[in-house]
Amino acid sequence: MFLKSPFLAKKEGKNKKEDRFMKKLTALVLAATMAMTALTACGSKTEESAAAPASTEAAKEEGGKAAEGKEAKDASGLKVAAIFGGAINDGNWNETQYNGLKSIEEAGAEIAYMENISDTDAAEAARTYASEGFNLVYLTTNSYQDYCTPVAKDFPDTTFVQINGTIVDGNFISVRIADEEQGFLQGVAAALLSETGKVGFVGGQEINPIKLGSSGFQQGVDYVNSTYGLNVEATRINTGSFTDVNQAKETAISIIEGGADVISPMANDASVGIMEAGEEKGVMAVGCGLGQESSAPTATKIIIVKDVAIAIKSTFDAYAKGELNPTEVETYGANKGVVYATEWFGDVNDEAKTRLQETIDKMAKGEVEISLQ
Repeated sequence: MFLKSPFLAKKEGKNKKEDRFMKKLTALVLAATMAMTALTACGSKTEESAAAPASTEAAKEEGGKAAEGKEAKDASGLKVAAIFGGAINDGNWNETQYNGLKSIEEAGAEIAYMENISDTDAAEAARTYASEGFNLVYLTTNSYQDYCTPVAKDFPDTTFVQINGTIVDGNFISVRIADEEQGFLQGVAAALLSETGKVGFVGGQEINPIKLGSSGFQQGVDYVNSTYGLNVEATRINTGSFTDVNQAKETAISIIEGGADVISPMANDASVGIMEAGEEKGVMAVGCGLGQESSAPTATKIIIVKDVAIAIKSTFDAYAKGELNPTEVETYGANKGVVYATEWFGDVNDEAKTRLQETIDKMAKGEVEISLQ
């Protein structure tokens, strides 16, 4: 049984900046476009509709809070902005957060956003939105934190929400997305599928979320080995780039040529190259973003999703009801419906399906321990 993700919207087409910001921000956007940074891991593709696994009633309840769409009071009077490190149509991390922003617009709030904003330009972008009277500003990549915390002190009437941040201080709050859970389930799925006993993981930039995802992948493989008596080996390589598709593809091919028969990405835009490598080399692939099966229709067996839109909408709803006042960083993972698996693609043995679902159920209950080291 699977639950559908609540925030998979139709792709919007080409991005349109808010007209009234264009003149003020032209120089900023031009500079930022040249310094494009796409940070952290994979998310959901807007064109596709996917299914989350049924885990426990508790997980359904927690993960479904945003899905239930509790309309915030006076949402029509709120202004919400988001600053993205990459493109909102990347099919991964940025796009899933953009879906969350669109769900806020559907609730009646006014929204605005900037994409392809570098770390060094993030503070100016945040300051611009705050000076325009925006109530909430989402900082969608963890590397913005150090640049934007001083801005929050200058604008106490604006609440800044840092995704994958570490600080909770007054009007600057952070939420953490469980990258390690996504990586763990990718590792579990890959190990359960492998026939050669060798699997591979290709990550992007060497930032903390990707490191957590890579570590989680290894721990997932180890979990399968210890739980089911297998002996699967994992090769993990981070290329250092979220945008170099060819480099990611070549890295994946090298792992496959080393004997891996399952490959799995966590590299944002570059993930397409990793999926293509699996397709061209005739091995299996475990994706990390909805729609990736289009790049590898034969290779793709399942996709492990991290739907950050749920965290975006959940924090907005809390703010609108006057309840966004955390005292510590809150984590969004399988227990809140953020990390889940799609349906299986193609012919997959029932044993692998059952074992993955058992693992997801345990994770949602908090019965699976994953080290953050």
